[in-house]
Amino acid sequence: MPTFKIDGKEITVDAGTTILKAALAHGIEIPHYCYHPALTIAGSCRMCLVELEGSPKLVLSCATEVKDGMVVHTRTEQVRDARRSMLEFFLINHPLDCPVCDKAGECLLQDYTFKYGSSHSRMVEEKRVRPPKDLGGSILLYRNRCVLCTRCVRFFEDVVGEPYLIVENRGYHSDISIFPGRGLTHKMSGNVVEICPVGCLIDKDFLFNARVWNLQRTRSICPGCGSGCNIYLEHKENKIYRIRSRENQEVNREWICDDGRYIYHAFEDLDRLTAPRAEKEAPLTQAAALQAIAGHISRLQQEGRLNEAALCGSAWATVEDNYMLRRLFADGLGIRTVLLNAPAPEGEDVVYKSGFTVRADKSPNRRGAELVLGSSRELWQGLREGKIRTLFLLGGGAGLHLTGEQKELLDGLELLVVWDVAAGDLVRSADLALPMTSFAEEEGTFVNVQGRLQRMHAALQPPAGIKPAWRSLADLAALLQQPVTAVTAADIFNDLAGRLPACAGLSYFKLAEVGVQLS
Repeated sequence: MPTFKIDGKEITVDAGTTILKAALAHGIEIPHYCYHPALTIAGSCRMCLVELEGSPKLVLSCATEVKDGMVVHTRTEQVRDARRSMLEFFLINHPLDCPVCDKAGECLLQDYTFKYGSSHSRMVEEKRVRPPKDLGGSILLYRNRCVLCTRCVRFFEDVVGEPYLIVENRGYHSDISIFPGRGLTHKMSGNVVEICPVGCLIDKDFLFNARVWNLQRTRSICPGCGSGCNIYLEHKENKIYRIRSRENQEVNREWICDDGRYIYHAFEDLDRLTAPRAEKEAPLTQAAALQAIAGHISRLQQEGRLNEAALCGSAWATVEDNYMLRRLFADGLGIRTVLLNAPAPEGEDVVYKSGFTVRADKSPNRRGAELVLGSSRELWQGLREGKIRTLFLLGGGAGLHLTGEQKELLDGLELLVVWDVAAGDLVRSADLALPMTSFAEEEGTFVNVQGRLQRMHAALQPPAGIKPAWRSLADLAALLQQPVTAVTAADIFNDLAGRLPACAGLSYFKLAEVGVQLS
């Protein structure tokens, strides 16, 4: 393990580590455009030049590996002059359109110009103006702003493994272009907007919608498939404006697919269930709905028919929601039939060159539901046996549609009680439906296909009167005089951590930002 000095600070790193990577890991800023930790080294922007004692010229810190005894300087006048010169080159044709550029506030060219550039320009000639390109899909290329870092080109080569973008022409005429015969409709295309260091690649979905400094950022987990990709929900005034990837090297590295990036639109377009609803009746109050459920359960107990009842967890609901369903109906009331509402995966997983995977299983919490329910028995197979007369079911899947046979199975029940986000097919089949919060409105946890338990945070306030399913179930438990109490999602998690061996000793605090791999 080589030891070297950088700006007077002695650092020991692993063999093969570059100067730039070592500096960034120890809080020493070296400006860079073309370098990205997940991509191959290009060394094209020349912003990361540093002074190396014993070297006759400045060296590229992104491409120079640390050697034992090296002495590196990042703040000498020679280094500062090189940075100013490079920034002057970048700004020769770059338009001064920060006030209307969507990248303003998170643009490296903007930041570095303030930190390392000159306050005056020597350019008096007219700037070259090139029209934007529509690359297809949701991506626009503002050619005037490009610094030719080639991050976007290398992303498709290194991460996806398919050539979609190229640099065409040479020198002054170099230009990013779409690979001949293709449009940028690839499922991973949104990532190039995130990694573009300037305002060159822009997402049409976010264009002119909001200023980034006005957005709040909340950590969450993508509900699009079983991968459990880590994301940021960026929102203001109780509305999500965009979803961005959140680095987790154990799960999704630095990437998310476009299915997850734009999934919030599916929840925006839902016909929300905003109040409890009985079949063919006006909306009920929450208290009246819970009283009706409690009354039916009491009748089943008196008649000795609890063996005709079943509970069904959901692969779209959180671990906490599913656990409360089990604690009340299985552990508390003794209902033995436990089912799972989760569709079978369709097709196969899509695995890209880097290992990033889009799962065929589109339910985000199948493993978590199976863990806390203690069952993976499929809902529809359980209903086909014809022994279930009363069903307590969690929904939560956006845009879930039922087949004709499935509707007939539900219609044959004596009582169907559903907790769901939207007034979809499940709610229309229910005798009694209660609203629940969506993934962006609830604190909780998911378990991905690899068995990693991860936490998400509430970004939005739910519509008035809508509660998480676990809270509604806790209120029902109080009516039934069951010893199940919970004020927060953390209370539920602490309870399950004390009962489930796989979660023993865990808490929300211990999950941190990257989750915990369950045994």
